[in-house]
Amino acid sequence: MSRARLSALLLLGMIVCILADVLAPLEPFRLGARLLLVGFLLVEWRKMAANAKVMIGIAIGLTVGAALAGTADPGKVVASSLDNGAFFATFFANQFFLREAARSSALVSRCSTFFVNQPPRRRYALLTLGGYLFGIILNIGVLSLLGIMIKQRNSLEAAGGNEQIRDIRERRMVLALLRGFSVTPLASPLSISLAVMLTALPSLHWSSMLPLGMATAALVLGLGWLQDTLQAPAHLRPLVPPMEPTRDLSALVGVAALVLLVFLMALAFETMLGVPLSRAMLVSTPLVGLGWLARQYLDCGLKDGSKLVAERVVTQAGITFPAYRTEIAILSSAGFIGTLFSAMIPPESLGALIASPLLPPVLLPALAILVVVVPALIGINPIVSVTIIASALRAAPSLPLATESLALGLIAGWCLSINSSAMTASAMLLGELVGKSSKTIVLGWNGWFTLVGFALLSLWLTALSGLIY
Repeated sequence: MSRARLSALLLLGMIVCILADVLAPLEPFRLGARLLLVGFLLVEWRKMAANAKVMIGIAIGLTVGAALAGTADPGKVVASSLDNGAFFATFFANQFFLREAARSSALVSRCSTFFVNQPPRRRYALLTLGGYLFGIILNIGVLSLLGIMIKQRNSLEAAGGNEQIRDIRERRMVLALLRGFSVTPLASPLSISLAVMLTALPSLHWSSMLPLGMATAALVLGLGWLQDTLQAPAHLRPLVPPMEPTRDLSALVGVAALVLLVFLMALAFETMLGVPLSRAMLVSTPLVGLGWLARQYLDCGLKDGSKLVAERVVTQAGITFPAYRTEIAILSSAGFIGTLFSAMIPPESLGALIASPLLPPVLLPALAILVVVVPALIGINPIVSVTIIASALRAAPSLPLATESLALGLIAGWCLSINSSAMTASAMLLGELVGKSSKTIVLGWNGWFTLVGFALLSLWLTALSGLIY
């Protein structure tokens, strides 16, 4: 058996064990998921990126430290940490089912064309919406999908032979896409950030976090639209060639309906199974993805269509799952480290630190943003910072301001990290697509937006904390 096939089987087996545990919580399912996750990481170790290996090394080091430090019931703590790591890994890997269906969907193709073929102001708004909506379904894949379309549609001919117009259109479209994608941690019910928060801080509930996250995302997107409007070069407007915009609202409605279907189905599972929304999502995501994929083979009949869907899922999983090695390693290690770290921290020490006069409550939302953004600037994935800090906050006996405000601060930091760090996959991918350095995009083009966004979000979260505490 090839290494790729073995990896795919191990990851698929882990997903099955986690889903089984959601439906019927049993220790054998959790034990199976732990072993299969470790097996996958061992098989893929040689091909992992260096940062993934560092994360696994830290996880192993903390495990040894927990044993030597006399942590209460270390075996149980390590098992719980592995459970969290397997959960995060499954949450990420499950997106495969939606991405695979989207890859060949005519609906996605129509919607992409609709976003790009618009007049400048409407195009910015729709590309931002597209970055957000497709980001929910495709994650970072939205940048490839719409980024390629931006490159294809923004030709010199389309700009009337004017290179300045072409360059400005490229910058505006790329920033619209990046900013739209960046709010998915804040406003997506399927985001790993929401899953991290609901898992690390059990006192939080999606019914408060998701609306507040959407309101915060609206502020970010509104700021982006305002900046784009103010910076639009009015002197070039008469030189822009006229165009016939694409009118296909039904495609946009279709994509929005798919996202809503995943969410509503998860709500149904949450009610029926009595599990948190983040775990219910583990069931609804593959079901909707497989249903969407099956819809594309309806013309083949039930028997042949089912066979084609099964063959495609097996084939593509064998290609895609091994390629997830670095992401799975980082996410599972972050979940493991966060859980283990929170068990090792003396609650009284953390409580004293948070309540310290050196950390006035009014500054905590801004600090929560910074502790995610600053590490991201040197290449530390926000999932690592957010998971560890959120897990540590769980150990604190009390907090001097609303938990929702601190949680939103961490996720807002994740959002601004996507907008500001040249070392994120999103910035590097967009830079490669349009032939610019990632630093040019996030610092040269988007630097002022990030600074103003930091100030705006700090004020918003401080005010919000005063209202809900």
